[in-house]
Amino acid sequence: MTVYWPDNAKETFGHEILRADHPFDQSELFTDEGLAGLLDQFPRQDLNIWTQGKTRNGRVAALRGRAPRMAGKEIMDAVKHGRIWLNLSRAHLELPQLKPIADQIFESLEQATGRRFSDCELGLMISSPNVELRYDLDLSMMAMFQVRGARRLWLYPNGAEFVPPEFVEQVVHKTRSNDLPYRDEFDADARVFDLKPSMGMTWPHLAPHRLQNQNCVNVSLSCAYMTTASAINVNAIYTNSFLREKFRLSPKATNGIGPAALSKAAFAQLHKAVSPHPDTSANMPVTFELDSSAKNCVKPLW
Repeated sequence: MTVYWPDNAKETFGHEILRADHPFDQSELFTDEGLAGLLDQFPRQDLNIWTQGKTRNGRVAALRGRAPRMAGKEIMDAVKHGRIWLNLSRAHLELPQLKPIADQIFESLEQATGRRFSDCELGLMISSPNVELRYDLDLSMMAMFQVRGARRLWLYPNGAEFVPPEFVEQVVHKTRSNDLPYRDEFDADARVFDLKPSMGMTWPHLAPHRLQNQNCVNVSLSCAYMTTASAINVNAIYTNSFLREKFRLSPKATNGIGPAALSKAAFAQLHKAVSPHPDTSANMPVTFELDSSAKNCVKPLW
């Protein structure tokens, strides 16, 4: 099996959206039976289960759930009939069947772009018909491979109008989750893609995005990785957050690998080593269980 990237990937990687063709949609691993088997193998305590609900102030928010007593087939039935999405993060480390796919994806992208990557992780995402995934960004470089179903992807510019620098700094400093405030008028500047099986895509670092499933179960591979430039960028943002929080300064974002970015990145590495920052964004409480008899297969725990 081969992943095909565009011929101009070396010149455009990191600045443009790159499309790919892949054959993973043909694998038996991603049939209902195959996915049920993968869910049975995946450590249940590490399975991220989400739905959309409302907070006390009426905002739409992602709610975290669990399914401690359900078999993989039952979870797949809940995906089909509910409004949930599953994230099997770092799936290539827990499911040996997925490691050859992860290796092929990252090796093909390295070869096409002429870059070397670090911190490569492959996640498996399974989601219900019509589910919408919130407007957010990722600190890693990202690639997505559509395996089953159809969904629409909106990719937005990563300028301050769409993602204020302070918000990115908070995500880097782990004082907030990676979901961002969204406004309908953002869509006028978005690039929109209708993803179908055999389509893959990677986009510039820190580009905000959101997803909307069509009326079908969706399965995709979510690939996170870092380049030298993206790692320096994230560490420079960490230092900007430190300067803003501790000294009430308004530091400017750094672009590229220049002296200022390198100095900030070096400081961040040192500061994180001597003063680890608590990850408050990970303290999301579990508020529901999957239940096939409940509305949208979601049974509140209170």
